[in-house]
Amino acid sequence: MGKALKVLESASRRELQALAKTLKLCRGNAKSDVIVTHAKEFIDNHPMDGEQQVLDALGSSESVVPVTSSQEVDFKNEEQPEDEPVEKIETKDVCVETKRVTPKEQEKIKSKQVLSPTDTSESSPTTSLSAKSFESPVTTTASLAKTSFTIAGKTRPTASATTTKMTAPISKKAGVTARKAVEALVNSAGDLTFVGESRVRCSTTGHEMLADVNIINTYLCGKRYQKARNLKLSFAKYAPMFVDHPDESKTDMLWCNVTELAIARDEKRVKDHMTAPRYQKQLPIWKEQEAAKKKAEEEEKQRRAARMEALKKRKLDAANAKENDDDGDDDDASLSKRSIKRKRRSVKLDK
Repeated sequence: MGKALKVLESASRRELQALAKTLKLCRGNAKSDVIVTHAKEFIDNHPMDGEQQVLDALGSSESVVPVTSSQEVDFKNEEQPEDEPVEKIETKDVCVETKRVTPKEQEKIKSKQVLSPTDTSESSPTTSLSAKSFESPVTTTASLAKTSFTIAGKTRPTASATTTKMTAPISKKAGVTARKAVEALVNSAGDLTFVGESRVRCSTTGHEMLADVNIINTYLCGKRYQKARNLKLSFAKYAPMFVDHPDESKTDMLWCNVTELAIARDEKRVKDHMTAPRYQKQLPIWKEQEAAKKKAEEEEKQRRAARMEALKKRKLDAANAKENDDDGDDDDASLSKRSIKRKRRSVKLDK
């Protein structure tokens, strides 16, 4: 039992996991302490051969040496034997002579090193660097920064050999023609006006844009402009078949009296609707109904006019009769007044 306990205490985690799997003590991924406790219980439950099974599972024999056993190891310094000869290696000091380069020679080196783009495309890695560039380390570093060299068939042009692409200036004729095209487009559209020299304003929507033909055409074909223009268009020529929509919130729609349908406020849509078979079928029926309505309205107007004339005539007759009665009353009143005056005069004379 003592040997098994020592082995269990000195065993690694992998060995304990293998022990748990072989003897089916517990789960293989259990903790080491749990495996050790289960192994002790196994030994207690099997007093005859339990300890031997544990030792066999751990791969040990009767003479088990624990891992934590202390072993003294003496390390002796390996020294060179005295009899062995000593080899001496001579070191030579190599001095590299550097020539001093004059300014004239530097200019010559630079002129040879800086090559044209055509030369660099055809040159090899050996020919791209001049032979004189290795005369001094100072000149070589300065020349390598400016020379163009080829790597795997690809050329890198130098700073002096780089060609900057300049955009060709726009000719005056092209500018004049573009300006004329913009002016013609603005004149053709009644709601476009120039704002300065480089911008155009649309009075229908209040939008401003650059004075460019492509930009203006794309805007004129857009939905926003088309909707705003259709709202301002007059559809009086299509009346009374097409009128404004009875719902005031639907300002972008028209109402077709023939088919009793809502149509978008667009001239093209209106024309397409007029050429449709349904509209063509309902149009004569609608015209007959409208003619009957007009006839009934005219007859009603005539009746109203006759009634009004008869009423006026009756009023005039009544006014004339009243005037005649007033005149007769006035005559009677004047006669009675004269008789009263005569009587007064006769009374005075008698006195």
